[in-house]
Amino acid sequence: MNKSLTKPLIRPLGGRWARVCLTALLTAVVTVGAQARATCESGTRACADSLGGAQDRTAVEGGTPSRTAGDIVLTPPRDLNSELRHRTWSVYTQGGLSWATGVWYRNLDAKRSYRQSAAAGGGFDLTIRPWVRVGAEYIWSRYRREQRLSALDAETMPVKAYGNYMMNLHNAKLGVGLNLMEIWPERQAQWLNIWAGTGAGYTFGRGNEYGIHFSNTLTQGGQTTPLTGGASISNDDAITITGNVRTTNRHERFNTFYIPASLHVEADLGRRLTVGLKGEMDWLLNRGDIAPKGYAFALVTLRYNLVPSRARVQRAYYEGEISALGGRLDALRLEADRSRARADEAEEALRLAETQNADLQGLLSDCEECRARAEAVASAAPTSHFVQFDHNSSHVGGTEADRLRAFARSVRGERLALVAEASTPGGEDYNVRLSERRLRRVVEILVSEGLSAGDLRPATAIGARNGKPSAEGRRVTITVVKE
Repeated sequence: MNKSLTKPLIRPLGGRWARVCLTALLTAVVTVGAQARATCESGTRACADSLGGAQDRTAVEGGTPSRTAGDIVLTPPRDLNSELRHRTWSVYTQGGLSWATGVWYRNLDAKRSYRQSAAAGGGFDLTIRPWVRVGAEYIWSRYRREQRLSALDAETMPVKAYGNYMMNLHNAKLGVGLNLMEIWPERQAQWLNIWAGTGAGYTFGRGNEYGIHFSNTLTQGGQTTPLTGGASISNDDAITITGNVRTTNRHERFNTFYIPASLHVEADLGRRLTVGLKGEMDWLLNRGDIAPKGYAFALVTLRYNLVPSRARVQRAYYEGEISALGGRLDALRLEADRSRARADEAEEALRLAETQNADLQGLLSDCEECRARAEAVASAAPTSHFVQFDHNSSHVGGTEADRLRAFARSVRGERLALVAEASTPGGEDYNVRLSERRLRRVVEILVSEGLSAGDLRPATAIGARNGKPSAEGRRVTITVVKE
């Protein structure tokens, strides 16, 4: 009997192995996370060095930095917050250890492995913004209690010798999480995030107690009673002593709500994979007599982010860049065509201007020739002319009129000075009036030939002032005034 009790009825997970496995798992997570971060940093540094070297070479060569195909390859989009935590879905699995507090079934000389139990589960989240996400989660766990009694109470029957209590838990919750690292939204290490979460959950508990009981009875005089330490036996009657071992299996269950609180540290290994460490405490409501006070969990999580792969993001990015460059190239081609058209128009206008300039040069040469001829004619034209009148007359005869008109045409455009005279016979007043009539007649003929009256200055009638008695005194003298 004692030999059979040394073997557990339900083989639990050894506490030492649980600690070893958990330590190994946490070490692997930290190592992989650190390696991934180092790789990311080295890759980013190499890209930055390459880009910086290209810019330095451009500066040394005296050129201006320009965006080339190499530059595009070296600077792909890497904004993890906007790509991974902006209206994105993710699914995750989790596993680790769990503890139950306030369990009504006490441990008596139980194995240390019964202090904690395995836990596993998973869920999905919708990250609305980099600082908030909502989701649903399921966790399976259990807790155990063991009673191994070293001293049996023989005063009461049956006597309990061993008990094993196990409760399987199914926890489902809806939760919301806040990213504490978003207090520093411009941080460099956006691969590391710490989420504080809460929500509401419902737990289902299903379990049983397995027990081993000893019972001894005494049958004397037709009456059966428990055989205890103070029983008396008579020699007069037939006595029957019976001993038996009885096992029991009692089932229990509970359903209730609980309030969770969790702290989740996550590190991105890439665009789609995220690992994390999670600690959670659940407080049960309306416990009753069976449910514990709360649960505690220490879990490792592996998350898969439902986002496009890096290749798809780069392809979309480069397609956008190529489209933008194509649009820019089309715009440059259109601008080049417009510039070429403007250049053709300017060339045509230049050609037309050169033709017009040649025509104008020809006209200018003609004008110069005409001017030279005009100057020659002007230099050859007479500088003075006189109109002869008959005695006591202001009439210009036919011959004199023709001579006057010919002179007027030769000096057109010049300024003329006119002096009208009369011969000495006759009175002074009469001679003045006679010279004035002669002057008016000559002016009328000159104006009729196209000369301006303003160019006939000065025009003076002096009568017989010069004292000429003959025909020399009966004339109007016209003199060209040189400027």
